[in-house]
Amino acid sequence: MKKILFILFIISPIYSFSQNFTSILNPNNPVISDTFATGGAFWADINNDGLLDLFFANGNVANQNNSLFLNTGNLNFRKIITGAVVNDGGSSIGGSFGDYNNDGNLDLFVTNRNFFKNFLYRGNGDTTFLKIVNGNIVNDSGNSNSSHWVDINRDGLLDLYVINFQGNDYLYINNGSPEFTFISNTTLPILLDGNAFSIVGGWADYNNDKLPDLFVGNGGNANNILYKNLGGLNFQQIVMNDSRSTLGLSWGDYDNDGDLDLFVANYLNQNNILYKNSGFPDYTLVRIDTGIVSNDGGASVGSSWIDIENDGDLDLIVANDNGQNEFLYINSGYPLYAFTKNTTNSITTRGGNSFGCSAGDFNNDGQVDFVVANRDNQNNFLFLNDGNNNNWVGIKCIGTVSNRSAIGTKVYIKSVIKGQQIRQMQEIVSQTGYNSGNLILNFGLGNSSVIDSIRVEWTNGNTSHFTNVQPNKYYTISESGSITGI
Repeated sequence: MKKILFILFIISPIYSFSQNFTSILNPNNPVISDTFATGGAFWADINNDGLLDLFFANGNVANQNNSLFLNTGNLNFRKIITGAVVNDGGSSIGGSFGDYNNDGNLDLFVTNRNFFKNFLYRGNGDTTFLKIVNGNIVNDSGNSNSSHWVDINRDGLLDLYVINFQGNDYLYINNGSPEFTFISNTTLPILLDGNAFSIVGGWADYNNDKLPDLFVGNGGNANNILYKNLGGLNFQQIVMNDSRSTLGLSWGDYDNDGDLDLFVANYLNQNNILYKNSGFPDYTLVRIDTGIVSNDGGASVGSSWIDIENDGDLDLIVANDNGQNEFLYINSGYPLYAFTKNTTNSITTRGGNSFGCSAGDFNNDGQVDFVVANRDNQNNFLFLNDGNNNNWVGIKCIGTVSNRSAIGTKVYIKSVIKGQQIRQMQEIVSQTGYNSGNLILNFGLGNSSVIDSIRVEWTNGNTSHFTNVQPNKYYTISESGSITGI
């Protein structure tokens, strides 16, 4: 087992750095002029034009329509006002995007609270969606909080897992062509136990065995649960014994050691939790109790790992409710991978009743931008990354044997940054933090002038490998073996 270097997290808590975000305040921008009770925020290219569009799940405290914004370029968005997606009402709080019928167009599932039925929309590849009205997947009434597209049985088809508050969770298995309908699975009590106050989940392969595992965050001071996937729809339940009111969580390899670590956001002014993955052979999540990340209590909900400076390591943004400012933690990178808190960046000075927060480069300049979803009919926040001269690369993966959205796929980047060979890894997931997501991966490269290698591990076991790749581009990588610069 790798040794956990606890001393690395005993550092100065406050930090100032020059890179900033510009808060977009143009009242004509519909993204920030919306005043709904927004819970979730998702970046997704719904019309396949290479620009990230934006979806807000609204109405977690009222019956409100959801919002969909088409990215028209030049920092502009157009609000979509026709179609079921933006006119269905409900009591929406979250959702997730994924191509469940493998036709190349993103589909959308929306979760509703207060025992409204959930929504499933099949994307047409433009700004329109077909609403699905038949099947248990849209007729099971629950107090649904979050949903996750995941290929749980690795058959190349996205299944759906729905987390319900105060009730059994739902698992729907995709039965494939030609109907692409979903079969409810009620045989997994280890996943469907409704005794806990489930709020949020996160699917990711934390032990590198190519099987998706699940971490469930519970409210009401119930213990969180890690479900280790043993294959064949069998899971081992691991109780975390943390007993806090968890509302959000994000997987990310912040120390660049090739395995996923975990941040857990807690409410009620409780301290948040940072788990370091011990790695091979045990892959134990070890709670780090020292350092600012684990000793910074707030009303924390959303979270996102994001390389703000493009310097080759993941920083962390945390969204807080109750008018509290967001938290921004800057990663020092190799060799310490220690965090310091920034309190002067514009992203940390707005203050709102924030829930979801999502990172996405909506102007394709390689600098990852950020959106924050606010409830209680407040304006949402949109931040443009001012950027710097560091190099970067963006990657979109397309499965051909694996699921088309490549959810569950891992991408490894190797490059030399400041004279040190750095290996980064990210996994494509349908949701992170609190009801937020983006299927495009962004890697910072610092001063590296060439990417030594890109390795893609697909969910069905295939591997793609590319060498001597030029930075400062977006690439589409197909499971068939091609890489194309955008």
